[in-house]
Amino acid sequence: MPDFQSPEFLKRHIQTTMDFYHPHCLDPNGGYFQFFKNNGDIYDTDTRHLVSSTRFVFNYAKAYEAEGKPEYLEATRHGLNYLRTRHRRDNGGYVWLLNKDQNLDETNHCYGLAFVLLVYATAYKAGVEEAKPWIKETFDLMEQHFWDTEFGLYKDEISSDWQQTSPYRARMPICTPVKLFLLPTTPHKKAII
Repeated sequence: MPDFQSPEFLKRHIQTTMDFYHPHCLDPNGGYFQFFKNNGDIYDTDTRHLVSSTRFVFNYAKAYEAEGKPEYLEATRHGLNYLRTRHRRDNGGYVWLLNKDQNLDETNHCYGLAFVLLVYATAYKAGVEEAKPWIKETFDLMEQHFWDTEFGLYKDEISSDWQQTSPYRARMPICTPVKLFLLPTTPHKKAII
């Protein structure tokens, strides 16, 4: 049974995960390949999901913190660049699902932005200085478009043009993991409440 309380187990788990993906998950055209068979073969080289893109950035940033390998920091920046140039839209939103040629779903999801916020904070903590203003930018975007003062909850999703809001309100699961990473990176009290 895995012992997630054991530092030695966690180090081995991180290394096993990185050995599976690195370096063949790196798409030379940007971002990361995201669809792998159990044997490591890539079965879809085109599709990218926002949450998967951010999880790869997170994994690389945390692996860099744990191992100090420069190639992990470079891979973190590689993923951040894709996030900023391909997922991020001119209106501040992030494309939920895309392939190399088109945006398949441009709906803005608070859950997705929570992961964006998480990776900017994680990358900054790992030493990617340019990520610092992106933390505030993303937090402010969430507050502007997703925070519902009437209900005291974040909206779930909003159309790509920020005009149509889903009626669903949620106690978004951004709270615990994102706030833990925001603690050392933001002066925003609301971000850590």
